[in-house]
Amino acid sequence: MPEHILPTVRLKSAVRARSLAEEGVALSMGATAVVVRGGQADTVWRALEPTLRAGFERDALLGRFPERGRPFLAGILDQLEEHGFLRDLEPEPTEPSPVARAAYPHLESLTRRPYAALAALEASTVRVRSSCPLLATEVRRALERSGFGAVDVDPAPDRGRPATVDTGPRTPGTEGSVEGDPILLTTWLEVPDAAPVEHLVATGGGLWLAGPRDRASTPDLAARLRTWFSTLAEGHGGPDEAGLRLTRTLVAAQLVLSLVAHVARTVEGTAPATDPAFIVTTDELVSEPHTLPLADALDPIGDAPPPAPGSEDPPEIPAQLDGVTPLWDRVFGPVDEPRPGALPQLPVGLALSGDVAGCGLTTAEARRDALLGALHRVVWRPFDAPVGRGLGLTAVGAVGAAVGDLLLSLPDRRWWDIDPPDPSPVARRLWACLNLRFGVPADLSVQALDGAGPYRVRVLLREAPDTPAPVTDADAAGAADAHAPYGLVNVGDEPLGTAVAADVDAGVEEALLRAVASVRLTDASPGTTPTTAVTGTDATTASLARWASVTGAVRPSAPAGADHWRRLGVHAAVATWT
Repeated sequence: MPEHILPTVRLKSAVRARSLAEEGVALSMGATAVVVRGGQADTVWRALEPTLRAGFERDALLGRFPERGRPFLAGILDQLEEHGFLRDLEPEPTEPSPVARAAYPHLESLTRRPYAALAALEASTVRVRSSCPLLATEVRRALERSGFGAVDVDPAPDRGRPATVDTGPRTPGTEGSVEGDPILLTTWLEVPDAAPVEHLVATGGGLWLAGPRDRASTPDLAARLRTWFSTLAEGHGGPDEAGLRLTRTLVAAQLVLSLVAHVARTVEGTAPATDPAFIVTTDELVSEPHTLPLADALDPIGDAPPPAPGSEDPPEIPAQLDGVTPLWDRVFGPVDEPRPGALPQLPVGLALSGDVAGCGLTTAEARRDALLGALHRVVWRPFDAPVGRGLGLTAVGAVGAAVGDLLLSLPDRRWWDIDPPDPSPVARRLWACLNLRFGVPADLSVQALDGAGPYRVRVLLREAPDTPAPVTDADAAGAADAHAPYGLVNVGDEPLGTAVAADVDAGVEEALLRAVASVRLTDASPGTTPTTAVTGTDATTASLARWASVTGAVRPSAPAGADHWRRLGVHAAVATWT
């Protein structure tokens, strides 16, 4: 490397490499790992590692590498950067204290500037206030061992109130007293050249919360926590004194790690998280991070632009579900995880989120349907306006669902009967399952809005004196083509399934899907609540979104509060008539 080009970064000391022979080399640091693939990756890494650990400047290192291999080396450096395996070169203290030596490895894993973070840690002040003296003692001990410059514990909190600042309204009946208040301890952290921040420890219902680990607390957050704790079941016995000693020590360490992480973020200028994550510990000393979504309920009266569809194809449904797992977090999730459980998955997929059932042609579609149906119960504020509401894990899904909800609110006189279309293969299979396999006498009603479309499709239960006996799957498959696909319409019966769509085939398929699911749920899980057509399949929602865009008859928009829910992975839309 030319003398005038100084190294700027180096590999973090905690990064370890493991050869995978011809497959490549595995690099890891703590819980983070990355595999550099390629037949020559291991050889290249062994040659580069001394330079990477000593320090390098990217452009200079690439310039010294053979030209044909530069893209491969650039890819390695990009992965190291992406996974946080590199740190800036800094002046190192000549004689670090024992506390600094102990704190350095953790700080290096958190930031590119561990020595700057260590200096900020040693210059920081923490004030502790608690209604639990034993917990305060454990927190002070952990803070002093972690290298904070000054630790001050309030010896006599005012009437036991734990907060050092105004933390917002309390649970009714607890004003001026700690009895019934879940917040046991707060810390007030002052880092040089940064605004003071608060962290806390709270407990109730057999759970201990320490943090937040990725941002500071706020009065609104403390109020939300008090409200959340008030919903927990009462009567939890709690651990014995020996268990409490262990819990206090563990929770104190977790809180201190949150403060250390805040110092590292301050030095590096990292933006705090929008939704806070707490380390949640049970009385059995099982600790896990859990995210508390702070999104407010959606107000249907909104006039923001509707959610815009992405330019790329949406991810597969399992990937969509993976992206919204905080919504069914077992501690803070607003809904239960959508799971198939013991429900049958043939001839259609079924899933439950609490007592809300979802269905689909696959289990993944059923899980998404159940999730969106359960979310509809919790995300909307009460309203009286004539609007359609839609939720989706994609923008098109949300807009189409909102248009469909608006159409379903129209009076019956707007819907004109039309002849059913020739059934698609999917519709024929579902019809055979309903009528032949399950022996349910049903009719199909297909109607067009004002005779022109979109279409409302309903599967109606037919009153019959002699209900045909169910037949086997083999009989149903063999007899499907021999029977008329649809019976005569009897619109006075209660629908087994309903759908609206701008594409009539998509509407028929969804209505039959929901009818078959309704029958299966009646047998397999009595008392569940099947979702209605406010969500919709991909085919129906896409057709409705296109219809609204082409005709201009319906104006979609985003409800107030949709931005935060979108960051959580849920798109929301409302629809009104133009």
